[in-house]
Amino acid sequence: MRHVKKWMPRAGLCLLAGITLGPRAALAAASLADAVALYKGRHYPEAEAILQPLAAAEPANAGAAYFLGMTLLRAGGPTALDSARVWLGKAVRLRPDDAGYLAQYAGVCLLLADRDSSFSLALEGRDDMSQAITRNPGDIEAKEGLMRFYAKAPWPLGDPGKALALAADIAARDPKRGVQEYEALAATFTRAGRTQDAAAASRAEQSLAHP
Repeated sequence: MRHVKKWMPRAGLCLLAGITLGPRAALAAASLADAVALYKGRHYPEAEAILQPLAAAEPANAGAAYFLGMTLLRAGGPTALDSARVWLGKAVRLRPDDAGYLAQYAGVCLLLADRDSSFSLALEGRDDMSQAITRNPGDIEAKEGLMRFYAKAPWPLGDPGKALALAADIAARDPKRGVQEYEALAATFTRAGRTQDAAAASRAEQSLAHP
């Protein structure tokens, strides 16, 4: 419990917000702030110990649902993906315009689709990730996730052309990262026997690496 005590003083300071938020809302905000700090410090059991009762007591608290989902995901374990999907899905329903929430939910759907060979989850994850990118075009991680999906997924879900287009978009924003993405695509296409797509990715990689 050392980590929990470490963050207690800040919770006390946050309680001062009760003057404007009201006692219950201020306590929830303080608890969430402590849990987020623990999550970012990778103290997942301690973060979960705060978030589980907070999410139960505050069913409309999108932040509590989101960070509980992310905490369960990062903590790992045999049920991590399934539990994370439940809570991230709730966060998305509570705050449907949040592109970051949607991207994380989509990523979990794609991981579950790969694990369970689920066509419906693959479609949901792909479409939600595309929507998250539309809302936040600067989210390189989301574009990377969708790029890898298009590169690895079998027909009719996979699309090498879209994978290469996403890699080009990433490269335009971050050339160094673009080199890495093209290299990864070339390897993926080679393993799948897509020689022309692998060659296209390799040419793009060389063009970036040696302009």
